[in-house]
Amino acid sequence: MKSKKWLVLSALIIQACGGGGGGGTTQEKKMVDLSTFTNPEPNIPTECYTDTGLIRTGKAYANPCYVCHSQANTPYINETTDYDLTLNYSFPEEILKMGNPWLNAIRPDLTLANIPIPTDSEIQTYIRQDNWNKAYTNRGTGDMKYFPDIPPIYEYKNGKYSLINVDSEGFIKDTGWRVFKWKNFPGYFPTNGRIDSTFIRLDKPFREKNGVFDKNIYKKNLAIVECAVKGIKPGEVCKGTEVGSFTMPDYYEGDAKDVPVVTYQYPPGTEFAHPLYYLDPANTISFKALRLKEMRYSKKLAYAPENEGGGEEEEEEESKFFWDKGVVFNLSKNLLLAAFIEDQNGNLRPQTAEESKFCISCHGGISGTVDGTYTYWRKVPGADGWMEQDYNLTVRNIKDWNYRTFEGSLGPNLEKIIAFVKGEYQLYFSMTDGGDHFRSNEEIRSRISKDPSKISFMLSPNDNIIINPDLINYLDKDGYIKPELFLPSQERAYGIDKQYRRVVKAQAFKYGRDVFDKPFGLSSGGNSLEKLDNVKRTGVKEEGIWAVIKTFLHIE
Repeated sequence: MKSKKWLVLSALIIQACGGGGGGGTTQEKKMVDLSTFTNPEPNIPTECYTDTGLIRTGKAYANPCYVCHSQANTPYINETTDYDLTLNYSFPEEILKMGNPWLNAIRPDLTLANIPIPTDSEIQTYIRQDNWNKAYTNRGTGDMKYFPDIPPIYEYKNGKYSLINVDSEGFIKDTGWRVFKWKNFPGYFPTNGRIDSTFIRLDKPFREKNGVFDKNIYKKNLAIVECAVKGIKPGEVCKGTEVGSFTMPDYYEGDAKDVPVVTYQYPPGTEFAHPLYYLDPANTISFKALRLKEMRYSKKLAYAPENEGGGEEEEEEESKFFWDKGVVFNLSKNLLLAAFIEDQNGNLRPQTAEESKFCISCHGGISGTVDGTYTYWRKVPGADGWMEQDYNLTVRNIKDWNYRTFEGSLGPNLEKIIAFVKGEYQLYFSMTDGGDHFRSNEEIRSRISKDPSKISFMLSPNDNIIINPDLINYLDKDGYIKPELFLPSQERAYGIDKQYRRVVKAQAFKYGRDVFDKPFGLSSGGNSLEKLDNVKRTGVKEEGIWAVIKTFLHIE
């Protein structure tokens, strides 16, 4: 079974990165020896090294782990029930011996000591220079073989940013790509160093009727996909899409009429492009700089089978994995991933094998995603979501949507508050006692709660943002999320940019690309683990805050 799948995927890779205009061949396939990596497990991200409070205080009071590790969102092998990872730290022996490998986040004095910190003027000049267009121009050739065919969407002229190449409906010229706005995954906010756009493109048959492009057909198929990944099944009514309400069909429309609709899955050929930017408060449209930190790309190769137990989790423990000019497969090998990152001079280059394996951690192997993604199933519903992600700066249409909690032993502490929870962020902030997994972003606390000491239901059980929603400070009078929740102050934004620029100069991505404006390891006053000798349990089960079994957005 597994060998047959590899034969199919080897053939598909010839067409898998059609966005770049080029393609690989089976002869070019590379299998990389993992033993050559500095970090033996780059697929275990920085967030997994958070202290729940147990190490620092002896008592767990924060559980940010649940947003990624719970009961699987879907029954397919792209998601795996892994709530045990909220209960215990499950680091491999090699990691336990070496300690937290993401030194850029916790001990930059060890990895970046010889790299000077840029001045405000230097960093502002740097981030307002374009590196996207050069990569786009060279797409389909050499190192840019797999770079997606999306032109830059910003320009910076005469001291001002403007949006380009995007029409009023989010379409990118005549490429078939479309940009959309979504509600960020909890904690993955620009104020924590991650600011991005996301584009989707369905395969040609979904865009055409009788071989000719048909915008109405394309919009309908995009709406069907949106409803499918949000859990609407064939025969059920999907409401409020850009093409109105409709009964979900068994098959897609147009030239894709023979492709079945599968709930919780994108159809084969679906592509995503995901540029990550430096932060620039001077961009009043979206806070995004002209310069990219990374360009990420993915393509769905085939529908994923159901997870029958055991699945293919052992793939992560293989001694070798596929890599070709920044391209890898996810764990279930039905999703192809490509990524480009800055070289020392700031030009985009394919990520190395070690850098690429970092991407595998999130896309197709954990419970917190839908079909290996974080974005389209969190899209702002209907026509309102077809726009560049602006974090509510220009159009306020993101609210703290409700979620469903599924069966499971909630535990006495959570049972006390669950009836009061009105929004996903409300729960995350209270469960985490802050706005990031490490509780290291001090300025966001006052943006969450009118009293920054009253966020956590564990630390302030009688007065917090759950049982006293009048404390909530991140919603405006109409219930929309204030942009300042997502976006950092100018000082913090440029501080994050400066620290990341040092990583680029050192080409030290193997030590981590997630940085704040200052170190956030335990020894620096933060909440990221460093030594792992005696780290086993997270402590959240003992405190009764572990059992958010599953969160999944629904729109009311």
